[in-house]
Amino acid sequence: MPLFEERLNVMKEVGQTLLDKYEGSFAAVIRKCEKRGIRLVELVTNDFPSFNDTAEFEGQKVAMFKRAQIVVSDTWLLFRGQGLGAFIDIDQLTMFADYRVPQSMAYFGALEYSESLTEKLKKQTLQIRRP
Repeated sequence: MPLFEERLNVMKEVGQTLLDKYEGSFAAVIRKCEKRGIRLVELVTNDFPSFNDTAEFEGQKVAMFKRAQIVVSDTWLLFRGQGLGAFIDIDQLTMFADYRVPQSMAYFGALEYSESLTEKLKKQTLQIRRP
């Protein structure tokens, strides 16, 4: 399994945070957002560090929050927009691109990678950085 140790550490972090702050239940996290998906993104990125995907680019902090938005989207889908998944601002989430979007864009010529990035992708030498 790729990145097994990284995934295991994320599971431990999530479990510990749920125990420490939310009585061991992700439902408590969802309830705390008061039916606001944007608030759930904020809670998840603030309380679960591995979901806080930010980086610095040209001196500016850039936040993607892809995984946190997927949590909201998947919760909304799972509950079909009802009960715990009834987010009144679900339409406010941004499009969260995974690696397939740039892959498809590159395939169709809409995106070009630099030579150095192409080499890193081929050699699978990209570094995972944590904030």
